[in-house]
Amino acid sequence: MPLQPLASRRRLLALLASLGSLAGNSLAAASQPTGARWVMQNEPHLQHARALVKAALQAAQFPAEFDDAPLGNEKRVLHDTSAGRTHISMMPATPARLELVRQGKLRVIPVPLDRGLLGWRVNFLLDSRADLLAKVNTPQDLRAFSMGQNVGWMDVAIYQASGIPTKEVKVWSNGEFAEQMQAGFLDLFPLGLEESISYFLPHFQAHYPQLTLDRHLLVRYPWFRFVWVSPLAQADALYAALDRGFRRIAANGQFKQVWGEHRQLPPAASWQQRRLIELPNPFYGNELVPAHYRHLLLQPQDS
Repeated sequence: MPLQPLASRRRLLALLASLGSLAGNSLAAASQPTGARWVMQNEPHLQHARALVKAALQAAQFPAEFDDAPLGNEKRVLHDTSAGRTHISMMPATPARLELVRQGKLRVIPVPLDRGLLGWRVNFLLDSRADLLAKVNTPQDLRAFSMGQNVGWMDVAIYQASGIPTKEVKVWSNGEFAEQMQAGFLDLFPLGLEESISYFLPHFQAHYPQLTLDRHLLVRYPWFRFVWVSPLAQADALYAALDRGFRRIAANGQFKQVWGEHRQLPPAASWQQRRLIELPNPFYGNELVPAHYRHLLLQPQDS
């Protein structure tokens, strides 16, 4: 049975308190490179994450060669990482994954690889209703509208916890939700700010030109992509080196430098002129990111 938000949050806070000691134990147990080849997740949207992993290992003086993990959905990636077939993966933090860490079936380096951008959301809607959100100023105001999200996304629980009607949509990747909007079943379909501007907007409009992007709101909630490491003993030295290396590159500024070489912020006008709506994540907050990594999180006033 899945954890309820309150119980899950309590467990995750207990886990957060133990992460430092878990890393310390690994550092003491295995601090020398093994010379083995490692299997790491490799997908187009993760190139910045892979570059950061390599920079962290270099900073830790841990020589490593990598093979690509088999492509698959997040369920397969998680299974392969937990089983030790994949040594490093880079997925968003969910209660289920953090529970596996608590059980010793997975390890995590809680460094925010996307700098918090995963939780920056903007809404797709019909062009004929482009100003639908013009007078929305609070989370409570959003309760007047119906949102759509992909089946199984954690965002569904986040929106529903704030009282926002949210429906799961099985087919959406080409903008098919526009048909439900036209039929009056949905008002909004929120997605990440960065990918909405760079990819989804032109992609959706190629199939459904009646779709547009709301220009009034930026919805934000805590949601982070972390580094996940195999729990098997063969990866002890790797885990210790990642922990050591990420601490170093976060402290000396190299993390931001490498991140900026592979990722670019959307134009400032695309978020600085929007009203910010903050939503709580019922499962965890910004405290899930340890204090020594929290300065990496982007803020809406950044440019």
